[in-house]
Amino acid sequence: MSRIEELKRKVDELYQAGNDSRADWADWLYKNHIFVVAEYAEKLAERYHAKKELAMAAAMLHDIADTAMKREDPRHEQESQEIARKILGELNFSEEEIKIAVDDAIRFHSCRNGEKPESLEGKILATADAIAHLKTDFYAHAVQVLKKEGESLEEIKKWALAKNERDFHDKIFFDEIREKAKPDYERVKDFFSGSGILNLV
Repeated sequence: MSRIEELKRKVDELYQAGNDSRADWADWLYKNHIFVVAEYAEKLAERYHAKKELAMAAAMLHDIADTAMKREDPRHEQESQEIARKILGELNFSEEEIKIAVDDAIRFHSCRNGEKPESLEGKILATADAIAHLKTDFYAHAVQVLKKEGESLEEIKKWALAKNERDFHDKIFFDEIREKAKPDYERVKDFFSGSGILNLV
């Protein structure tokens, strides 16, 4: 069994364990996001000649703390990095590979506050994550989660519009990929700028 196959098995186990303290939408993310991001990362790695196995590993583990805690927990990002580091070590990824996957790709995949990944694999993870947000029903599902958590319509719109901007402008590192994603970005922007959101809340 390859390292990626073994990693997928470990990720499956963590999500399927059903930890009571896991993120509210961990099950949805497991079924609709994590491996979608990994598939995009695989294709992007092939296209841009990156280390495919490393890009896919980072993608599978980028939000792994969702299996153990809520997103609002201030330890979430650090916990994702620690779990990823432990699993990659168990699967005999080298220290250099772990440094790229965890300390660059996973740590900076959200591209917040001007902090962005420097490695090609990190740029691929950020791009793959953004594309998965834009091309799936991620935003529609997120609205339902935020509504359940008591967020107001205005708060949800503000969050979605800001995230859509960051996904499109900050997280996609390849011009041709950004151009292909532009219709999806515009669709999300129009939806949350207009009255479309009322259909979901």
